[in-house]
Amino acid sequence: MNMLGVIHSQKTAELLLDLRVSSIVCSPKTASIESSGVISRVQEAAGCLGVDNVPHYVKTKQMNELDVESVLRKSNKDNDVIASQLDEEAFSALWNRSEKAWESLLDELSDEKSNPGEIMVVVGPAMTHISLIAQCLNLTKEALGLFHLDAGSISVIDFPDGPSSKGVIRCTNYTAHLGRWSIPITKPA
Repeated sequence: MNMLGVIHSQKTAELLLDLRVSSIVCSPKTASIESSGVISRVQEAAGCLGVDNVPHYVKTKQMNELDVESVLRKSNKDNDVIASQLDEEAFSALWNRSEKAWESLLDELSDEKSNPGEIMVVVGPAMTHISLIAQCLNLTKEALGLFHLDAGSISVIDFPDGPSSKGVIRCTNYTAHLGRWSIPITKPA
């Protein structure tokens, strides 16, 4: 992970300090693993930082279904690709992968060991999150091109009635926590 990625991870971990994260699920991509590690360490040390009285353990897990790199690699694209740049085969493979990822995340949330109100953080490439947002909204794969997420951004999906009900998207592409470290959407002339 480059220095900007480290800063983004630290800023995200700082923003999440007000929440008691119980689990982090990440893609097997190195940057995602490192980012989830930063968030986990900050959450577990929160008691020492004066945010919480009781230190807690954050369960971390890699989920292969969140890996879009293999799909993009087959189409010779990088992770910054937008959905409209994918050929039909890669586009369908990405959509199928996101469907499996969405179901796996819902299963993880529904796990009998989970308590209602537990907070799960999902860390992965932007295209993974765009796909999950589309799955949550029950959109078709053609809608993937409608979304844009920046590096280090946060999107929040809430399940007020539990994971067996529909998710509610609270925000997408939130970058205010990054301050001057956010990457501008438009490039200067």
